[in-house]
Amino acid sequence: MSSIGFLFWTVLLAQAFGLPPQVPGPFEAGQDASEASATVQGVVTRVGSGVPIGRAAVSLQPVRNPNDPTAILNALGNRSQLPSATTDAGGNFVIDGIAPGEYRILASRNGFVRQQHGETGPATPGTPVELIAGQAFEASFQMVPAGTITGRIYDVFGEPVPYVSVAAMQPQVRPDGQEAFATVQTDTTNDRGEYRLFWLTPGEYFISASTSVSGIGGISMGGNAAGRRISISMSTDSIGGPSVEEMAAFYPGVPDAALATPVRVGAGDELAGIDVRLAPKETYTISGRVIGPSQISGFAMVTLQPSNRAALGGVPLFSLIPSPVDAQGYFTIQNVAPGAYTLQVRAQVIGGEEMTAALAVEVTNRDLENMTLTMTPGIDISGSIFIEDATTAAASETVSGLDMTRIRVMLRGDSAFGSGSSQPSDTQGSFLIENLLPGEYTVSLNALNRGLYLKRIMVGNLEVAPGDTIAIPPDFNQQIYLLVSPNGGRIDGVASNRSGEPMPNTTITLLPLDMTQTAPGDLPPASLKQTRTSTDGEFSLAGIRPGEYRLFAWEGTQSVPYLNAEFMGRFQARGERLSIQEGDGLNLNLDVIPESETR
Repeated sequence: MSSIGFLFWTVLLAQAFGLPPQVPGPFEAGQDASEASATVQGVVTRVGSGVPIGRAAVSLQPVRNPNDPTAILNALGNRSQLPSATTDAGGNFVIDGIAPGEYRILASRNGFVRQQHGETGPATPGTPVELIAGQAFEASFQMVPAGTITGRIYDVFGEPVPYVSVAAMQPQVRPDGQEAFATVQTDTTNDRGEYRLFWLTPGEYFISASTSVSGIGGISMGGNAAGRRISISMSTDSIGGPSVEEMAAFYPGVPDAALATPVRVGAGDELAGIDVRLAPKETYTISGRVIGPSQISGFAMVTLQPSNRAALGGVPLFSLIPSPVDAQGYFTIQNVAPGAYTLQVRAQVIGGEEMTAALAVEVTNRDLENMTLTMTPGIDISGSIFIEDATTAAASETVSGLDMTRIRVMLRGDSAFGSGSSQPSDTQGSFLIENLLPGEYTVSLNALNRGLYLKRIMVGNLEVAPGDTIAIPPDFNQQIYLLVSPNGGRIDGVASNRSGEPMPNTTITLLPLDMTQTAPGDLPPASLKQTRTSTDGEFSLAGIRPGEYRLFAWEGTQSVPYLNAEFMGRFQARGERLSIQEGDGLNLNLDVIPESETR
């Protein structure tokens, strides 16, 4: 039967039984394709002057549900199909044929700061827009010209230095709450020692410089970023004994960010003469050999990591100094500053078995030679996940939709290779973590279903409290049993400003009451939870472990340093104190802490 014939009989039967006619397809009766889509139009101009900006790119990004991995994958696979347009000479643009849904609208242009519709300041997220069929939405932009910083890098003799890496950095907070420096823009000096950092968003920057090092390794970073103390070091090649380095100075030529002068960049500023003078520093070399029951198969790396997590300074990439292992197992790591470290290696040996080794070392005032890393097979950890019976309607809904194969068990340790995760559990809850180094670990779950929390841990016949460390010795042979509960507490609410207006894109943080006792460098507790408010200021947290908490709402996009006791002490009274029991469901109105108070 043709589609026309099918439609005829559908309408005829509907009339006979007194039913409204049903029209097949995605459109309602009387609605054409143009009415089923939305349009975004507007004009892009230069802020302050109103001069139109041509050839600016305006695009839409769908707002995806973070709990829907399928939608996220679809978005990643369809980036080339996202609606977009380019402004004409008058700065005008039109994007049509947009499928109804929630979107962010973005504008970008060389020489200007990237902007989102509805943003309250540079680098802040804009307000998502809900587009409906047939709607023509107006979205105009006033773009801010980006700034530029230029200067020269000099050595200790006042001569310009080529091939120096120069970075514009800003203090910010990592997702785990620890403070660090984020690199915003980089450049390498030319033969005159000149650099140029461009397209900078207006704001304050710290300028750092370090000489480029050939080969792998040779870069280290340490210090306490929370106190704005951080140093980057590098060196030229040297043989034996302490090597003289150029320390990556901060503008105007100091080795410590706490002493550095920040550079303020305004809209469209061209700041010249931001020169940096490097200074000498001594470092040392660690060398040795990796040995095992057989030769290493393929490429292997020995990594050096500071023993103190806080010494990472929030930039672990530069703290893990790598060195390749040659065919006889020898390695050399240069340019190491004094301090306590852990040497680590994970490699595959001939025969296919993966093996690991770790060795604690301390660098004082001399090179360390003949360090031996003896590889042994990694430890395999197996166990099972058990789901507690649901006691509430919400918990029953969580369990009914639970896919055990999406639960991943994580063991978190302090070393570079001292963390492990299982493959997704099977349908019966069994899991396996392979090739783990001996050490101390905490257990956590990475589950797409957020209505769960880890309630109990059994290591063999010994119970361990969630959040406490588990010792994994080389001869570990115990099973780990995890009891996961769907009966945690739930908090729904709205975050509002002082005028009572709902605040979108606000960070909601649920912290254990004793978070002020957190030591620098500690891992965030498993009971910590975060989310963001929706376009109407609403938020929801589920799967909350029973306990005492404070709930905060923070304006702005940057995470606050919630692992900093001094900072949190200033705002402790601004958090809503809560006592959460199993099965609790709370509805709250939260006052948002303004971003101007947390900077």
